[in-house]
Amino acid sequence: MNLAYFPGLQIESALSKEDALNFKPDSWPPAPDFPAVIDAYGHVVSRYGDVRWDLSPWSGHTLTIYFGDGSGQGKRVSPQNAELLRKVVAWWLWGEAAIRSAKALVFKFETIKPLFVACTDAGILATELYRYPKVIEKLSEYYKQRGNRLIECLHSLFIARETLGFVLLDESGIKLLSSVLTTNDSTQTAYIPARIWSYQVSRLRECLEDFLLHQEQVEACYDFCLSAYARNAGGQLSKSFGGLGINGPFRSSRIRGKSRTGRVFYGLFTETAEEFGISELLDRWVLFNNVTGIRSLTTYLSLISSVGLAYLLNFSLMRIEEGSKLRADCYEVERDQLGEDIHMLKGVTTKTIEDSDARWIVSPSVEIALKAMRIVAFMRSKAARENPYLELSKEDVENPILQFLQHEPWSSKAPKSQSTKKYKKIRSYGDISKNLWPKLFDDKELTITEADLEMANRMTFGLDPEKFAVGKVWPLAWHQLRRTGAVNMLASGLVTEASLQYQLKHASRAMSQYYGKNYYRLKEPLNEEARAYYLREMYQSMVREFKALQSDQYVSPHGEKRKQQILSEISEKDHEQLLKAAKSGRISYRQTFLGGCANSGPPCPLGGISNISSCMGFSSNKPCASALLDKAKLPMIKQLKNVITIQISDAAPDSPLYESLQAQLESAERAIHVIESN
Repeated sequence: MNLAYFPGLQIESALSKEDALNFKPDSWPPAPDFPAVIDAYGHVVSRYGDVRWDLSPWSGHTLTIYFGDGSGQGKRVSPQNAELLRKVVAWWLWGEAAIRSAKALVFKFETIKPLFVACTDAGILATELYRYPKVIEKLSEYYKQRGNRLIECLHSLFIARETLGFVLLDESGIKLLSSVLTTNDSTQTAYIPARIWSYQVSRLRECLEDFLLHQEQVEACYDFCLSAYARNAGGQLSKSFGGLGINGPFRSSRIRGKSRTGRVFYGLFTETAEEFGISELLDRWVLFNNVTGIRSLTTYLSLISSVGLAYLLNFSLMRIEEGSKLRADCYEVERDQLGEDIHMLKGVTTKTIEDSDARWIVSPSVEIALKAMRIVAFMRSKAARENPYLELSKEDVENPILQFLQHEPWSSKAPKSQSTKKYKKIRSYGDISKNLWPKLFDDKELTITEADLEMANRMTFGLDPEKFAVGKVWPLAWHQLRRTGAVNMLASGLVTEASLQYQLKHASRAMSQYYGKNYYRLKEPLNEEARAYYLREMYQSMVREFKALQSDQYVSPHGEKRKQQILSEISEKDHEQLLKAAKSGRISYRQTFLGGCANSGPPCPLGGISNISSCMGFSSNKPCASALLDKAKLPMIKQLKNVITIQISDAAPDSPLYESLQAQLESAERAIHVIESN
């Protein structure tokens, strides 16, 4: 094969250099000892023939792929099929359409590998798959998700068949597979019901507030422990990494007090925690007893870092990968041209373009999370600076990553070598809340009720009934926080808790101006992908509300015929068609005090929120043709009528205020009459 046409390694990393040994193989397939991955120090991390490739030097965090033909965790693949799988990965890595990110390579690998597992289970080579239609049909059992992505992979590999030297599935085989695969790729990210969302946010905040209330005691205890370890390591903390064994200062087997060697022993750590006033704090949030000992302090600090990140994701539209890379100085407040403060986070985006200076609009309430994470990061940097196995950059010392690694010398996870991983790998939200820190959430509060499920289905199409059912615990996930936050900011009325409503509305106003309307130019560029996500949810929200208008709950002051005219855009359209109509401006909908407005033009001057006279009309003015009344708002409208009646009695007759109130009163009375008549 002529490898001259191969572009070579295209992974976006400082390690991808044309003079690197792994830039391009000199044979096809590459030799087993060909260096696939090389780290920043020039060391070969993985070779082509290895069972597992470690892609961490490219990604900055733990990232591996397991081919399955040797020992290790993951699905097994026969040696012959694993060799074919390596060729596919090599093609993606060095071939004519080389992949540009390690994350994308892993995604494609995880998409294609189940096919090789299925062929191994069936006792055939993957290149023989086209001859076994029954095995092709059985592939659906291996692909509950990513069906469309698999078809895409197989199609591109079929096109490259001459270069690859083999075919996995031809066109007829791909058609058969396509007909049997269940493709769930189009399933919308689940919306967390308002009750469950409010509960988890409230618990996160409670945890953060508890930490900040005990901040001084926690820091004092932490510093004391570092000093104790340094003393028992001969006066140098750097000599305590790797553990002190029986010389640990909190060994119950050692006699309390100062020994002849100069080491000091304090008995059980639980007693030290009690002395510093953090015993109840630790017991409240993590597993804390004589067995867990000082490790409970490390566990608690990691909990605060993760809780802070989770709280931040609820109010920022950030991805977990983006939030986990934020540094201590990420929070900014900019005064805009309206004199309002716009709260933002700056960091690195991960999805589309590598923007090292992107901004995300957030609620000011995230400040509590950032403060807690900063405290933990700077605490841990004290230990990290003394770790003899590490060489921290100036930035890592002065402006640490908020998701700082465990560096306590008593922790088994403290780095014992100069790591190529720049960022900590974040566990799933469900794993964090259920397995790592089971005291964080109460499963009873997360159990799905009928009302929860109804709301989730209303906000999400294609929910998996196996996962989401009454009586089951809601399966929390990071990406759910992003979508739920966006929906709640667009319709903060879904969440009834007052303080959360305030936080959502504050962020919503800024996002609406700068993501939705591109109101004014800010000094720094906003993250475009977050803006696109917000807009997509805005249109989705518009479509949901517009569809809801079909129910009997909404009436037009001009009668049923006018309502049907307004809704004519809906009747023949599915969800995707409605989205297109919303984006093109053919349908429009916004909530008002009385119900909703379907006017496709610019908003009317009075808006329909603080003043309803233009919605229902007054005197000789008729109701707006685009107005729809929500029967559920009848109590609020009656309450408004009572308030206006009181205000009119205090207003001077014939004054502008009196006339305005009179117009609103008449509009409220008209709305009440229409609703009660239908």
